Amino acid sequence: MLENTVIIGVGRGGCNALSKVKLKIEKLFVDTDKNVVEKYSGFCIGLKTCNGLSTGGDVVKGELALRESKLQILDRIGKFSDWIIIAPLGGGTSCGGSKHLVDLALDNYKSVKFLTSLPFEWEGNRRKHHAVETISYIENLCEVITVEFDSKKYPAQISMTDIFNLLDEKYMEAIEKICV
Repeated sequence: MLENTVIIGVGRGGCNALSKVKLKIEKLFVDTDKNVVEKYSGFCIGLKTCNGLSTGGDVVKGELALRESKLQILDRIGKFSDWIIIAPLGGGTSCGGSKHLVDLALDNYKSVKFLTSLPFEWEGNRRKHHAVETISYIENLCEVITVEFDSKKYPAQISMTDIFNLLDEKYMEAIEKICV
């Protein structure tokens, strides 16, 4: 299975989680922010739309960036029949870009699994609204695997870095289950 599989990290969170995957598998790091993709030797989408910068949480910019770069994405990973997309939701690239990445995969007869998580409460209602809207769209198209993580189970003084690292561990567990 793994020789026909590619894992795609979308947005800063997806790229960060994907960077921790130890499996010998094809990976593609995708974001609009040039600094993020350079860190992971990834692919910067939407150069005309975002000028190598973050979408700033703008879902429409994330959608446009993915549309702008869809042919280059297909050139890079079109040969793979199974796509696993990692996108912790809430941001512009993760929400806007992921919708169109799933569409792109399905339009090209790919099998898709979408691995995601909802924003934490402290990330705000706007991010949560975008995430719920994105999941509602994607769950009608492919298998959605939601990584559950309750930050309230940890001490109040735990750092955000530690919380995100713990969330990434949950992603790794889910990926191992998918790829076995």
